[in-house]
Amino acid sequence: MNAGRVGQGCLKDTVRAMGRRWTLLACGLGLALGSVVAPVQAIAQGAVPEAANTQNQLALGLIVKLKDKRTTSVVRLPASVRPSDNAQTQRLRMAAAANRKRVSYLVQKPTAFGAQVIHQGHYTTVAEAEAEAAKLRLDPDVEWVAVNQMERPASVTGQAVSLTGAYASHFWLKDRTATINGVANFTSVWTQLANRTLTPVVTAVLDTGKLSHPDLDGRLLAGYDFVSEVEFARDGTSLDADPTDPGDYLLQSEINANPTLYGSTCTAHDSSWHGTTVMSVLTSPSGSTVSGPGVLASIPGMVVLPVRIGGTCGALVSDIIEGMLWAAGVDYQGSPARNPNPARVINLSFGSVGDCQSSGTGDTLYRQTVATLRTKGAVVVASAGNGDNSGAAGYTAPTRPASCAGVVAVTALRQDGSKASYANLADGRPNVAGYYGIAVAGGDSDGGMNLLVNSGIDTASASFTLEAGAAGTSFAAPQVAGVAALMMAVDPSLTVDEVRSLLQSTATAYTSFTVPSAAPSCDTTHTDNCKCTDATCGAGVLNASAAITAAISHLSLNNTAFVAPDLYASYFVPDRLKSTQKSSGGGGGGAADDLSLLALLAAVLGLAWWRVRADVQARAMRPVRIRSDIRGDKR
Repeated sequence: MNAGRVGQGCLKDTVRAMGRRWTLLACGLGLALGSVVAPVQAIAQGAVPEAANTQNQLALGLIVKLKDKRTTSVVRLPASVRPSDNAQTQRLRMAAAANRKRVSYLVQKPTAFGAQVIHQGHYTTVAEAEAEAAKLRLDPDVEWVAVNQMERPASVTGQAVSLTGAYASHFWLKDRTATINGVANFTSVWTQLANRTLTPVVTAVLDTGKLSHPDLDGRLLAGYDFVSEVEFARDGTSLDADPTDPGDYLLQSEINANPTLYGSTCTAHDSSWHGTTVMSVLTSPSGSTVSGPGVLASIPGMVVLPVRIGGTCGALVSDIIEGMLWAAGVDYQGSPARNPNPARVINLSFGSVGDCQSSGTGDTLYRQTVATLRTKGAVVVASAGNGDNSGAAGYTAPTRPASCAGVVAVTALRQDGSKASYANLADGRPNVAGYYGIAVAGGDSDGGMNLLVNSGIDTASASFTLEAGAAGTSFAAPQVAGVAALMMAVDPSLTVDEVRSLLQSTATAYTSFTVPSAAPSCDTTHTDNCKCTDATCGAGVLNASAAITAAISHLSLNNTAFVAPDLYASYFVPDRLKSTQKSSGGGGGGAADDLSLLALLAAVLGLAWWRVRADVQARAMRPVRIRSDIRGDKR
């Protein structure tokens, strides 16, 4: 993984002296604006758009970049890419230019890349918008103009999903029976979606990264690596455009050589390959002889965005927030080039103990980011957590960020529909909890998930195996994320609020089936294997078939495509940028600043990966390095 990949063709020698992140910024800006400026220049030189291509296409006004009054060197380019004059001056200049060229508009708003969007409050044809753009391009105060065209989503036909291959060895893929009530009815969903017109949406998996395997290859979009600390990244770089998982192992010899770096609670462990396993739940194609069909098997092509946020010993809160924003297509200070494939579903399996309600910076960042992504049209799905990772019992509430307002918090069930012994409780009443609790099979002592994992102890091996005993809330969460993505593929007009509400309202009530075990009812004193209620395991068991039926019904009532707004997360500055602003004179300042900025993460919430071969024990929270333990699920 190489930082230079992001910035090929830029002024590397000039910018490199300012540090790697400025290379990313300068090159990212060039790439982002280049795609807009180039066609504008072509039109200005006399190129005429083809009428046949614009007659039936819609636009919402124009994107206008006014000339900057101050020449700025590329090496001094501000991270926020803001114009040199203030917002009021920009508004006045825009009004003056429009008046000079007799271009009318009712709405004006700034963009994240220093331009202005203007429109009349309704859609026009592209041809009409282009006529207005041609007039504005002649104004001496205008640098460029682009039509704010409505891009039509590419539709696909839902594929028939074969129930051959490895389907029979995965109980969680099958429909419910009288004794298996904890599964989501995926087989029925695939029948519903076969030959139906779908508009695929992107599901981002924020985890340890990806490996190459036939069940993933051709199904993954180009992602990004946000592990910001080279010492824990394992790939020799900070941020880069390669989300490949180099392994998250830690050797005892490394701890012995640098005990200060790793502290006393980041113990030696094998690589988990956690991200690859989680993604395989979604991506595995129809007829796979290894994993069986994945949740998204009905949708052909690339459907998952791998975003690497976890390295050795865990993930920084700052890196997780950065990954969430980038994945959804939200700009922020120092962000890489904008994600060309914004996700409408974010799947997270990292977290820490906490209710997300404090005024601390970590809780605040999570709350702000979840709210920002809601506005952007992206739903956040997170694992509820696996207690202390011993497998004995869960905690009485989800861990953060599953506990944050607006997040869909997913806990795990046994096959019979009772709560898995290790899984944290999750409330299904959003008016009480703030989050949206729901549950689905995640494996337990009555049967594991039988999921894909690489055989490599440290670095990746060419060999992959199926872990029959794989269990954890990390494997429940992508099932819910996948159903959310399928709902949006059926009806792209669905909002985040509607998706969350429909997931809960279509869930199967715990009172509708009988759990044969003698387990007690779940409550604050019974958090191991127990019988679920709405207040302890979420609103019910995920019912994928019912959720898709609801999405189909919604489509018949509202066929308006969702339009994601341009957003800039001004509240967030990555920790990697803040570190350069610290005083060089304070020996203890670095640790104090880190602790004030980030909230300590405790455990990757799914995969407690209890392997026979190793020292795979849950790693406790480290007292200084603000990161999350990645040994949360069991196998």
